[in-house]
Amino acid sequence: MILYTTRIFIGDFMKLILKFTLLASLLVLYSCATTGTIEKEGEKKQAQTSESNKAQGKDESDEGNPAKPERKYVPPVPEFNFSGNTMRLEIENMFTENISFNYDEEFSNGFAGIIKSSVSVAKAFVMLEKGSYEILAREKAEDSEHASFYIFVDNEPYRVSPSEPPMQSFENTTRFPVTFTLNENTKVLLTIQANSPHHPGQTGMMIDYLQIRKLE
Repeated sequence: MILYTTRIFIGDFMKLILKFTLLASLLVLYSCATTGTIEKEGEKKQAQTSESNKAQGKDESDEGNPAKPERKYVPPVPEFNFSGNTMRLEIENMFTENISFNYDEEFSNGFAGIIKSSVSVAKAFVMLEKGSYEILAREKAEDSEHASFYIFVDNEPYRVSPSEPPMQSFENTTRFPVTFTLNENTKVLLTIQANSPHHPGQTGMMIDYLQIRKLE
């Protein structure tokens, strides 16, 4: 009787062990299948992200790094060809730094530039034929403290001013015209700025254009 009962107990115990073994095997298989699916999903998402970065022009090696600042674009100094006897060089068509522009119908081409500070500058190359030339600035100054500035022909500075006292409206700087002579055809650099290397000028005046005239 005892032996029979023992056999039944052992048999039931073995069946229980088999059930646990089968259940553990099923859990292992399910875990492997789930892990494989997750890995595949991860690989799929990584591939999609990589393709998206390529489409947007991103470098994956820069992921996690702060964006680099873009280099500021500085336009070249423009070049113009002198033709005829007179040419107007509008300040808004020159290369400018630290110059603000106002719009008004009374201005030659709708715009005039304000020499705001000692670092304000306007530049342009002009191809001139052999001969003598005169340059006048079309200027508006509110008073004598904001009237005088410099026009450079290459490295040579010329101080220019409007009437004294200024007319408080646009006028040509005929009081101090810029005159020079070229012995051959030359591309000259014209520069407008407040100061010369050795003498301070003034700021606050408004410049419409430079008038370049070939002298007879």
